[in-house]
Amino acid sequence: MNTEYIEEIIEESYLLGLSESDIRSNLDRFVETCGRVIRANVHNKKQMHALAEKLARARALSLIEDQQEGDETEDLFPKDNPLKSPREQLAEKVARNKRLILRAIGGCDPKLVDLIEKERFPRQTQDPLPPMAMPIAPSGQRTFKDLVLKVSYVVALVFVLLIIYLVLLQNV
Repeated sequence: MNTEYIEEIIEESYLLGLSESDIRSNLDRFVETCGRVIRANVHNKKQMHALAEKLARARALSLIEDQQEGDETEDLFPKDNPLKSPREQLAEKVARNKRLILRAIGGCDPKLVDLIEKERFPRQTQDPLPPMAMPIAPSGQRTFKDLVLKVSYVVALVFVLLIIYLVLLQNV
């Protein structure tokens, strides 16, 4: 499977959790981020012009696809078809448009796409703590927390064993 397609599906599933106005706001933030990264990193007028052409071409292609989809679906399904809600259709179009924009930018300079992604998802660039890792605290705090956790664990274990013992006594 194509990673772009997978990323589009992930983007669409995220957008489906938002309201229509939030989806539009998300697209606006995406476009602002792309513009900010491009302005900060592209200083060559020729490259800027090529990038603008590619973005315009991607936008035109998106509009053509939307028009063709609209024409085809009118014949196949009635307009009140509940297969996809307007919000679902909007999420799908926004996810597809984002991928088209990133593909157009990547055609000019793949480094820009990486910078845009880092700007969009800043936490992914940091080294997260591994799962189940506890942050290191000063020893005084850590020992008290460890003691509380150990006592709680022992109490819970004794409680579970007591319940098992009582259940076994009733069955005998």
